[in-house]
Amino acid sequence: MMKIPITRRGYQCLLKELAYLRRVVRPKVLEELQDARAFGVKHENQQYVLARERHLVLQKKINDLESKLDHCEIVVGRKFFFKQACFGTVIVIQNLDTGEEQEYQLVGPYESDVQDGRLSVESPVGRSMLGRFEGEEVVVDTPSGMRIYRILSIKI
Repeated sequence: MMKIPITRRGYQCLLKELAYLRRVVRPKVLEELQDARAFGVKHENQQYVLARERHLVLQKKINDLESKLDHCEIVVGRKFFFKQACFGTVIVIQNLDTGEEQEYQLVGPYESDVQDGRLSVESPVGRSMLGRFEGEEVVVDTPSGMRIYRILSIKI
């Protein structure tokens, strides 16, 4: 299986979320399930059915996080002789159609959050920015159509 790149910060966030689910949320859900069992394990017992469903959803989320952490590879910064957009760098881009400027850090898919300024290197925009230099214009085929961006600056 191919390793997915992730920053140290992103890896730590996934670990914290997993620990929170295991240590705080799981005991509460198990307690609810135990309370519901007191009324009988029957299909008519809606409290039991809902508690069992919550437990299954929680367990699936925990398994998903464990799988993500198993397939992650922490990518550490490297020394640059020139400014080039790559994993971990912060880029400032301008949409040439609208004139809107945006700042993004290029990160892995598990920690991407466009609203928070973290763009996945596997997204159409992130993929097309990799390996580019300041001042370059990049044509990106997005799900909403063709976009043209200019890279205004690259911060390491």
